[in-house]
Amino acid sequence: MDKSRYCVPPDIWLDYRRVVWFPDQSILAAADLHLGYAWAHRHSGQLMPISVEDDAILRLTRLVAEYKPRQTILLGDLVHAALPIPKVEGELRRLCDLLRDVTEPILVLGNHDRGLAKLSHAFSPGLRPCAHYIAGDRIFTHGDLDRARGNRFIVMGHEHPAISLGDGVATSQKFPCFLRSERLLILPAFSQWAAGTSIHQGFMSPLARSAHFTEAIAILGNNLLPVRLAAEQTKPNRVNGRAQQTRQ
Repeated sequence: MDKSRYCVPPDIWLDYRRVVWFPDQSILAAADLHLGYAWAHRHSGQLMPISVEDDAILRLTRLVAEYKPRQTILLGDLVHAALPIPKVEGELRRLCDLLRDVTEPILVLGNHDRGLAKLSHAFSPGLRPCAHYIAGDRIFTHGDLDRARGNRFIVMGHEHPAISLGDGVATSQKFPCFLRSERLLILPAFSQWAAGTSIHQGFMSPLARSAHFTEAIAILGNNLLPVRLAAEQTKPNRVNGRAQQTRQ
């Protein structure tokens, strides 16, 4: 059985490569690329290693080539910091050049994208930056909406969700995950630099703090593992109770 993808009813497909596919609208979405992560830290005086190449653009363009989406929505934090340094500008230009002829790229601005307009000369004219993007009964946002808009299904990033799984005795490991409630889907960070924030530690976004999450879909290598979450939530900004593996 193929466990590299997981269907959220009625027809939303989660991919272990940290993207979500909406076949009815031909939309591919990814969140939190954080391009230029190491360079941003080095610019601020932290000597992050630059010998390891950031492969986010390569992975994303391969996914676009595979899915052939009409639109590719980037759910904020495209860059780690909007710095006018050649490496960051070059990454932005490269991404736009690779996407513009094969899909319509839409950038939903995130908190790390502040000041990105100053680097506008690095963008393709085809890139559409926006605060949020509405497609039918879905709204795509980075995560800083303070409330739901109408009865739309919300797709967001921002939280970098991760879940800890173990043997119940001594061994435990944290894995990036998708996180969903009835009307909200949170994507894992697409960036491999993102360690992930435990879903048991609370959330940054008002949308996530007010949601009652029922399932986390953990990324274990090339497979997805659905994990059912306890329904009880004594605090609106926490996921409480013991996680149990969903029976397939």
